This record gives sequence, structure tokens and C-alpha cells, in this order.
Amino acid sequence: MIKKYFQKYNFDRTQKANLNTIVSMFFKGGSILLSFILVPLTINYIKPDVYGVWITLSSLVGWFAMFDIGIANGLKNKLSESLADKNYIKSKMYVSSTYVIIGLIGFCIVCIYLSFFQFISWQSVFNSTIVAEDKLRNVVTIVVILFVFKFVSDIITVVAAAFQTILVSSFLLFLSNLGITLSIYVLSLTKTVDIILLAFIFSFIPFIISVIASFYLFKNYLREVKPSFKYVNFKESKSIISLGFRFFIIQVISIVIFQTDNILIAHFFDPIEVTNFSVAYKYYSIVVVIFTVILTPYWTAFTEAYFKRDYNWIKMSINRLVSLWIISLLILILMFFTSDWFIKVWLGNTVKIPISLSLSLCAYIAVMNWNAIFANFLNGIGIIRVQIYYALIMVIVNLPLSFIMVKVFKFGTFAMPLSNLICLLLGSVISFIQYKRIINDKAFGIWGV
Repeated sequence: MIKKYFQKYNFDRTQKANLNTIVSMFFKGGSILLSFILVPLTINYIKPDVYGVWITLSSLVGWFAMFDIGIANGLKNKLSESLADKNYIKSKMYVSSTYVIIGLIGFCIVCIYLSFFQFISWQSVFNSTIVAEDKLRNVVTIVVILFVFKFVSDIITVVAAAFQTILVSSFLLFLSNLGITLSIYVLSLTKTVDIILLAFIFSFIPFIISVIASFYLFKNYLREVKPSFKYVNFKESKSIISLGFRFFIIQVISIVIFQTDNILIAHFFDPIEVTNFSVAYKYYSIVVVIFTVILTPYWTAFTEAYFKRDYNWIKMSINRLVSLWIISLLILILMFFTSDWFIKVWLGNTVKIPISLSLSLCAYIAVMNWNAIFANFLNGIGIIRVQIYYALIMVIVNLPLSFIMVKVFKFGTFAMPLSNLICLLLGSVISFIQYKRIINDKAFGIWGV
């Protein structure tokens, strides 16, 4: 239906971005609602302390996403350029080669994991003896292997994004959350508490939905770039790997800075604090999700506009996004003042969110969304060397700063988002300056590579 709609009205990139945003917002809204329903369902099913272990595990396994060495983002940019040039042979080569490369990487990850997982004390990793060691090992194995499979099948969302059809990702996420929520609800009725079954449900449902979507879309809407072994060309795909490696460096640094909070809290405090932090972040991250939905379609649109030297469209789009950022700031303020009421309605009296944690999360999210506007533009046009340099500075500062805040100044869990905020302020200023230089054709030297 969407394909016919695009063909009939011949949408320009602004209309495509707007349509993607509207449709994605609908499915993202459904996903947010389901995720909020899923939290109390899961907590009641496995209890708050075990839920803390589960959240920590999810964060740790999420690190495996960086092992694509940035190739997915490299594919997104290069495929967008070849599609803008209507070079479908090159597009097909990019897609086919990426599947093989990421498939090989995934195979290596599974082999390495299976070689060493028996020698790791997983209870020590998660700082908890709540779950038996053998059961915890089985849970990690299920999650890791199915995550790697999804790691490969999720290339379909990158290909769809290059076609400026970001809504595919939102739709698949909605289906996954719907399937997981219904499954956990049915599981809770059985009164059988099994974290292994929980891990399988959370991991298998998103994977199988991604696989089905891949077969369907490549047969229909994306058939021009359907992968084939005869189009695999590693030599011609070097540009994807080269650009992807620069994205990889940023991915690694971002994970170290922004995805270690749950793990640090589990070690500095105890798993129950992970639950409290996770609930608070999930509440305020509604603003992040909505803003990301709005922002995401612009990545490939920026790629196309920059490739065609349409700077006026880029300026207009950035100004629109800044206006939306101001609105997101007002929403955050409203959420802060209604947080106690909402948490109580949502989870009752099982979770209490300190004001200090709420304030630090609001400030951190506001700065993160601001930074995302200009980082999204720079990522879309592939000029990211400055990002790499300031990200390296951030990663050197972030972990020691968190440690000092907790151990020396005796701050609570709000030390994690506060540390992230302090580090991210530098990047927000630098990325804005770089955008101004590029758009005014003054990006000389390091500012333009």
C-alpha cells in the first residue's frame, strides 16, 4: 500500500520523511504502550530482583551489536547514494556483500562464545546469586545465539531505511513487542516461573518476525536489491567497510558511555537499583523514542540531499528539528512534575524514583536529543572524524567520572546520567559548530572529513 502511495504521488524527500514519521509514530506509540504493559508483567512474573539481573543481561548482550563493525551504517549511506543515482546493480552488490560479511561476523561471534562461555562465572558478571549458575549460563547462551541470528536478519531494516522507508523498523518493533507481551501474559497465567523460557520468548519472537519480513520485502517492495551470492563483491564493497569502521569506533564508544549504566549500577549498588533506574529511564525515554522517530527518516534524506547539493533543504530541515526539540524540552518538564503520579498509577508502590535521578535524566535526555539532531546530519553525510575524536575524549572521562561521583562524593544512581550529561555537552557544542561550517561551505581540514 505504501509503495503504491509513493508511486502515485511521487513524493519528494520532505513528504517521505513526514509520512515515515507519522506512520512510525503510530507504531512506536503502540510499542511504547506495550513496553509499559510489559514491565509490570515481567516484574510480577520473575520478581524485581531477578528482573534487575535480566535488564543487566539485556544491556550486556546489546554490546554485540557493535560487532558489525559499523557495516550496517556504512551500507545505509552507500546504498542511499547508489539509489539516488539509480544504480541498482551497485545497490544489489552492496546488499549482497553486507549479508555475507555480517553473516561471517555472526558465525565467528557464536564460535568464540561457545568456546569460552563454560569458563565464565556468570553470577560474578551480574553480581548476583539469585539465579543458579547453570540456569544463568543457559539464559545467556539462548540470548546470545538468537541475538546473533537477529543481528544478521535485521539488515532488512537498514535496506528499507536506504529506500527512505524507516516505518518498516517501527512496524517490526511493534509486532515484536506485541508478540512478547502476549506470550509473557500467557506465561504468567501458568504460575510457572522460568527465566530460561522468558529469555527464549524475548529473543526468538523478534528474530522470527525479522526473518519473515526479510523474505516478504525482498520478494516485493525491495526486489530491485534482493541479495544474491553472484552479486557478492568484497573488493567493490571496501567503501562500505571503510566508512563502516569509522561508524564502528563511534558505536563502541557510545556503548561504553551510554549502555554501561545498568551494569555499573549493579556493581556499585545492587540489582534492585537497576530495576529502579530502568523504570525511571523507560518513563523519560518516551521523549527519546518520539524524537528518534521524527529524526530517523532524515538520516538517508540528508544523504540524498547532500549528494545532490541541496543545502537549502538541509537548512530548512535542521531548523524544523530544532523547533521540535524545544517542544520535546517542554514535554520533559511536564513529565518531571507528573512522574510520581504516573509511576504510582503504572507500578503502584513497588518502585520509587528519587527527584535527583529524575532531574539528571531529564537534563541528560534534553542534551542527548539536541546532539542527535546534528550527529544524525553528520552521520548521514558520512563526515564523522571529528565525532570520533571528541567521542574518544568522552570515553576516557566518563567511567572515571562515574566512579568518583559514586565512591568519593557518595552520589546515588543519578551519578550515571549526570556523568553522561557532562560528557555529552562537549559533543553537542562541537557537532553544532561542524554543521554550521559544512552548511556554509567553510568546513576546511578536519571539519570536512
